[in-house]
Amino acid sequence: MIDLENFADRVGIARDYLDCNGQYTRITREARLATLGAMGYDLSNEQALQERMLKEEITPYQEILDPVCVIRMGEHPFIMVRTPEKVSEAAVLRWTLTLENGDVHEGVTPLDEIEIADYEEVQGRVYDTRRFILTNELPMSLGCLPLGYHSFKVVIEDGVMHTQSIEQLLIMTPLRCYVPEPMMAGQKMWGVSVQLYSLRSRVNWGVGDFHDLRLLLKVVHDRGGQFVGLNPLHAGYPANPDPDMISPYSPSSRRWLNIIYISVPEVPEFMSCDAAREFTGTQEFAKKLRSLRDRDYVDYKAVLDLKLKVLDMVFDYNRMTDRRSNRGKKFLEFVRQGGESLLNMATYDAMQREFYDEGINAWGWMKFPKQYHDCQGPFVEKWRETHKEKVYFYCYLQFLAQEQLEEAYQSARDDGMVLGTYRDLAVGVSEGSCDVWSDTDNIYRGSAEIGAPPDPLGPLGQSWGLAPMEPHALRRSRYSQLIELFRANMKSCGALRIDHAAGLYRFWWVPVDHKPTEGAYIYNNIHDWLGILALESQRNKCLIIAEDLGTIPMELRIALKESGALSYKLFFGEKAADGGYIAPQDYEPQALSAVTTHDMPTLMGWWSDYDLRLGKELGIYNDENVKQIGDERHWNKQRILDSLHGLGSIGDEVPRRAADIPEMTPDLIIGIERHMCRGSCALFSSQIEDWTGVLKPVNVPGTFREYPNWRRKLTVNVEDLDKDNFVKELTRAMTQAREEASNRRH
Repeated sequence: MIDLENFADRVGIARDYLDCNGQYTRITREARLATLGAMGYDLSNEQALQERMLKEEITPYQEILDPVCVIRMGEHPFIMVRTPEKVSEAAVLRWTLTLENGDVHEGVTPLDEIEIADYEEVQGRVYDTRRFILTNELPMSLGCLPLGYHSFKVVIEDGVMHTQSIEQLLIMTPLRCYVPEPMMAGQKMWGVSVQLYSLRSRVNWGVGDFHDLRLLLKVVHDRGGQFVGLNPLHAGYPANPDPDMISPYSPSSRRWLNIIYISVPEVPEFMSCDAAREFTGTQEFAKKLRSLRDRDYVDYKAVLDLKLKVLDMVFDYNRMTDRRSNRGKKFLEFVRQGGESLLNMATYDAMQREFYDEGINAWGWMKFPKQYHDCQGPFVEKWRETHKEKVYFYCYLQFLAQEQLEEAYQSARDDGMVLGTYRDLAVGVSEGSCDVWSDTDNIYRGSAEIGAPPDPLGPLGQSWGLAPMEPHALRRSRYSQLIELFRANMKSCGALRIDHAAGLYRFWWVPVDHKPTEGAYIYNNIHDWLGILALESQRNKCLIIAEDLGTIPMELRIALKESGALSYKLFFGEKAADGGYIAPQDYEPQALSAVTTHDMPTLMGWWSDYDLRLGKELGIYNDENVKQIGDERHWNKQRILDSLHGLGSIGDEVPRRAADIPEMTPDLIIGIERHMCRGSCALFSSQIEDWTGVLKPVNVPGTFREYPNWRRKLTVNVEDLDKDNFVKELTRAMTQAREEASNRRH
C-alpha cells in the first residue's frame, strides 16, 4: 500500500499554511490527494503509480547530476554528484565545463578527494552524494565562475565502469536584482500607472496604443515623473471574437505581445502602401474611427478587425523576406531570434483565424480539429508550410509590436527618464492558450487552476482559470521556459512587476471540479527562481517589483528583500493596530507604494461609495453588506483625514470631518498623493484615473459578464493631459514631495 500522504510531501504539496491573519490552517487529505492527481499522478492505478514512483526515485542516481544547478554569488559553489557507494579506489571524475561564451575547460579529479555529503539506499543499492567544488579545479586565469548559463557534465571512470552523466545547465547568478544608480543614491521617484488600452487620443483607432504610450511617457517626464506602469502587454487572442477573452491577466502567451497595441499609421510599410492609404483616407473610414474613439468602452473586436484588415494590405511577404533590403534583413533576424516560440505563436494565431473563418468555435487549441492538437505533429508542420505567408504575417505583427514598444521606451530613456516603461508579468496563461499548446516540455497542467485560499478579498477562495506550471517538470526542462519568460518581459522596460509574487515560492492549485477552498499549495524552488530572476534583471538592467500582497509567508518576504526586489505597499492596506493609517514615512523604503490598484475602486469612486452602489447593482453586495462596509468606510475616511491633517499633507482647504466631504475633491486628491510622495518608499505610483476624475473602475473582481471589465476608457485625451491645470498642480505637488523625501534621507 502506497503512503500517498508521504508521497505528496516528497513532491512538494504542503500539509498546512498560515493564512493572511496568521492563523494555522491544515490542508485536508482529500485536497492534497486531488492536487497530487492534478500534477499528473494516476491515483486510480496503484501498479502504474508504483512504477512511476520507482522510476522517479532512481533517475537522479542514474543521471549522476541534476538537470540544473543554480549557484548564487556568495554561496558555497557545490555541485552534487551521485555515485554508487562501491567504486574502485582508482575511480576518477572527468569533468567538462563549457562556458556560455563557448570556452571549454576540462579536468580530472580523483573521486576519493570529493567529499561525501550524504548517502542513501535506493532500491537495494547504496549511493553517495558528493559535493564537488568546481571553482577549486578551475584555472587561475579564469578566476571565479562567471555569471551566466554554462554547461557541465562528468564521466565516472574506475577502470571497469565508464558512466556518463546527463548534461547539466549550471547557472551562476548574482545575489541581488538590478537597481538603477539614481535609486541607489537615494533618489525617490514617482510615476503613473495606466491600463494602456484605456488611453484616449486624437489619433488612435479606438484603443490606446504604443504611439499613445510614447506621448504619455513624455507628458509624465515633463511633469517630473520617472516611469509609466502598464498592464500586462501579453499576447491575446486576435481571432477570437468572444469579448470575455480580453483580460490582460489571462493571455494566450506571456512571451509575446498583444498586437492590438500596434499604431498602424506609424508602421513604415503603411506609409508606402497606396492601397492601405487609400482605404483609410475615405470619409467612411474616418467616420468609423470617430465612432471607435468616441466610445466609452473599448470594442476589441471592431478595433482588431479594422487593424488586421489594413495590416493585411500592408504586409508584403516577398518584400519582408527580401534579404537585400535593410527592412527585410531586420525582420528575418527577428524571426530567427524568435525561433520556434515565435513560429508557434504565429501559427496558433493564423490557425485560429482560419478555423473561425470556417465556422469553428476555436476559442482554444482544444477546439481545433483533433489533428492539430499536437503542436509538433506532422499535421501542424504541414499546415504551417502550406500557409507560410499567413504564419509570417503574424510574425510580422509581433515584429511591429516589439519595434514600437522599444521605440517608446527608448524615446523615454533618451529623454532622461530613469525607468521609462514599467511592465507587468501576469501569473499565468489560460488552458486554451498558445503557451499551453506549444508546451513541448509538458510543464503546464490543464487539470488544475492557479488560485488563492480564502482571504478577506475572497472569503470563498479564488480560482483564476490559469494553467499552473508543474515545478518538477520545469526543473527537468532546465527552467528553459522560465528563463525565456523573464527575459522576454524585461525587454523595452526599466522595471518589471511580478504579479502575485507569492508564486515565486508556491502556488495554490485548485484541481478541476473542486472548489477554491479544496486546493493545496505546491512549492516552487524559490532559491532557483530568485537566482534566475536576479541574473536576468542584472543583464537587462531591469528593476524588479514584487507584488507581495495577500497571503505571503515571512520567509518569502525576507528572500525578496535580500534579492533586492521592491515590495508593494498599498495605502489602504497599511493600517496600525488601532485602525489608524500608518504614516508613509514609516513604510518599508525598499518598496513601491500606491493608493489603489486596477482591482480597486478609483479614489473618486471609493470616497463617493460608487463601488458599493455598483456592487449592489451587480449582486455582489446586499443591503446589509453595503451598510456594514459603508459604516466601516466612513470611519476609515475620518482616520485618513486625521492622518493627512496631522502630518501636514493637507491644510484648512480640506475639512477635518469626513461627513463634510461627500465627494472626493481636487484638494483632497492632491493631499493624499502628496502624503504618499513624502513617504519613505523608493517609488510611488499614482493612478491616472485619479488625475482625470474617473468614477468607474476598470475591473470589478468577482464579476464576469456582469460588468465590462478591462474595457473602460479614460475621459481625457493623452494630448490634453499636460494642459489640465489640476494635473499640473497635482504633479507639481508630487515632484516637490518626492524631492523632500529624497533630501530627508541625506
